[in-house]
Amino acid sequence: MKILYSGYHNPNFLTITEYVEEAIRQLGYELEIYDYRQHRIPYRLSTRIPLLYRWDLNQLNKGLLRKVRNFKPDILLVNWGGTFYPETISEIGERYNVTTINWLIDFPGGRGVLDTALKVVPSYDFYFAQSTDALEVHEKYGNRGGMWLNAACYPAIHKPLTLTESEEEHYGCDICFVGSKYPERVALFETLTDFDLGIWGPGWENLKSNSPLTKHIRGGSVTSDIWVKIYNASKIVINYMGCYGSDFDEARVYQASPRVFETLATGSFQIVDAKKDVLTLFRSGEHLVCFQKIAEVKDLVEYYLTHHQEREEIAQKGYREVVGKHTYVHRVEELLKAIGKR
Repeated sequence: MKILYSGYHNPNFLTITEYVEEAIRQLGYELEIYDYRQHRIPYRLSTRIPLLYRWDLNQLNKGLLRKVRNFKPDILLVNWGGTFYPETISEIGERYNVTTINWLIDFPGGRGVLDTALKVVPSYDFYFAQSTDALEVHEKYGNRGGMWLNAACYPAIHKPLTLTESEEEHYGCDICFVGSKYPERVALFETLTDFDLGIWGPGWENLKSNSPLTKHIRGGSVTSDIWVKIYNASKIVINYMGCYGSDFDEARVYQASPRVFETLATGSFQIVDAKKDVLTLFRSGEHLVCFQKIAEVKDLVEYYLTHHQEREEIAQKGYREVVGKHTYVHRVEELLKAIGKR
């Protein structure tokens, strides 16, 4: 079977695009790729001039059609693909007899990203979403028939490591967090300043000068090869999705973020907020530990720092669960089975 896959290749770090590509190859399918942000004109320049931007989008869509004509795929799989016109996707399906699939990622991704997704989804034969809250929103706007296909881990990168003594010293801490600074995350970590806490990620350098968290900031943005070492060097990894912001109701945020799976795949012990999708896929107290409110986290940290064996047992069960059921190879197999192509 021939699969044409379109995602976004970030020049600075690996993303789901590369993970899915490798999963397709591992399963033995013939693969061609087409980056949906393969702009002819630099994006920052073209968006300032509407005619230039439209010309650039036209070239992207013509390029996709050429790729379909030349490769003759059985399936076109797109991760969001906001630069593709609905009429382009319809033509690929109808004229070239290609099964078209959109796997929506990073919901909601901002109001503009969501609005684009709502418009393009009807042109595909099938669509999947990485969270059940995304499916609810699409159904609310008339995009029915979607299926849930969560993120996963990529064990070639997300894995247990044997660190050097210097790496243990450099990255090691009792509690770590890797991610962007948001107000709700600041509120959580301010409850943990009495512990050996290390924080990495963008935005934390903008803390107020008198913030008790300042001494715990260990670095800015890090690539996967670094944060995998951080997780391996830490006793507890905290992941906190929080809410999406004022446009979205936190009570309806269900997503298990990619970092939930990636953390488990490193063999690390994880404390994460109790989102619906997390609790559907994993059991709190067996594979990881979930909290409902920020006020609970300090007590959980104190307990698991002093119960080493229990912490290690949960981490190992979580590791076995994620590599046994939740890799990108599993996800591609699930997708193909769901559409009757496996």
